Amino acid sequence: MDLAENNCCWVEVRPLITSKLESANFAPILDVLHNLGKPFRFFIVAPRDGSGCGSDERALVRFFLQFHDEHARVQMTNIIRTLLDVEIVGDIEPPKSQYRFCADLELAKNYALPIVYSCQRQEFMVNLIDRIVASTAGLGVCVEVVVKADPNATLGIQKFVYNKLYPKTSSSLLGVNILDPVVDLIGAGVGQAPKTETATSVRGGRSGQNKVDSWSRELVKHAELKLVSNLFTCKILVFGNSMQSVQAVKKALPAAPTNRLKTFKTTKKPKQHPTTTLKAPTRYWIRNNVLCSLWWAIPLSILLLAGVFGFFNPLKLFSLGFSSVNLVPIGLAVFFAVCLFVVFRKRQPIVLSTQELAQIIGLPTAIAKLPIALGKVPVSRTQLGFEQTTKEKEKEEPKNEKQTINKKEKSEEAKGALCQKTTFPVSRHFPYLEEEKPFT
Repeated sequence: MDLAENNCCWVEVRPLITSKLESANFAPILDVLHNLGKPFRFFIVAPRDGSGCGSDERALVRFFLQFHDEHARVQMTNIIRTLLDVEIVGDIEPPKSQYRFCADLELAKNYALPIVYSCQRQEFMVNLIDRIVASTAGLGVCVEVVVKADPNATLGIQKFVYNKLYPKTSSSLLGVNILDPVVDLIGAGVGQAPKTETATSVRGGRSGQNKVDSWSRELVKHAELKLVSNLFTCKILVFGNSMQSVQAVKKALPAAPTNRLKTFKTTKKPKQHPTTTLKAPTRYWIRNNVLCSLWWAIPLSILLLAGVFGFFNPLKLFSLGFSSVNLVPIGLAVFFAVCLFVVFRKRQPIVLSTQELAQIIGLPTAIAKLPIALGKVPVSRTQLGFEQTTKEKEKEEPKNEKQTINKKEKSEEAKGALCQKTTFPVSRHFPYLEEEKPFT
């Protein structure tokens, strides 16, 4: 399968050997992308070892980003260079490779439950991206993540929290409101006092106080923490040449006791190429609310139509048995029910917070230990040790010469001043040395 066809709006992110990256290093960048509101794509490409010129050559893992347009690419390139110590290589696309298997992932449970706890990274101090890169290195696999900001996903989390705190449904509340007056009437006939309004409201569920177990309160707490974060709707695909390599990468993805990523379907020998333009992922609203109901609606329609035209009479099942009933409509109904249930079964969308997505999209921290493609360290203006010492000596030599000249000048001036102070008139102390005067 060709992973990339268009080299427009692609950049490669290469960490430097001198980079000191932290866990979830792409979290601030993801928040900026959330504010842009445009889809983007992230690639982790790990070729197979020995795929280069040398048979013993170890393949390097590379990281690519594709943006929606050129303006977003230029803007995010400047932001990534500012926030991270990396090299950005523009106008470069991922290498084209053919893969035999493609695993399309989904969440195991409701997306309100996180796949990464907020305290998990602080307790274990493990960068999950290191584990992902280590599992992909040398296997000839690729991880593709298509992301789109989705602020409306908070409604699903709010609904989940509400159902956990008030588990009683409206149907049970209606049954309580209908049956309670009958029970009170019977109790009054036998001399029992009717129940108070408080007891009815408590039993009703949503209008009164409910006893929520500790596990439900724990789930609500984690869902509320995810609710206050930026949310992204994602589509995650894992490509590989063998099912073992695909499973190895899938197991390395983040997982928590509350939720995890699982395989929705696996395509063998995929032929469809990714589109050149980014297509935003969805939360499968039509599939989960309309199409998933076809597995019972269409078989029921088949039986009703067969009954209208006289091919099927369900009353004969109870009186005469299966021998006198046309079994063709029943067989068609069962066949369509099974097929439609498999094809249009419900799918849990992947909605992740910034903290969760930063454990999949980002750069590893163990740069010296993992086989990843490194960027070129920019040339600095600092001189080497021996060059610096020689230049310092050259600078010090003229200073020393100036100091010696100044010292000599100061000493000569001091001697001259001393001589001036010690001079005295010769005639005063040595009168015989005075000039001879003419004799008169």
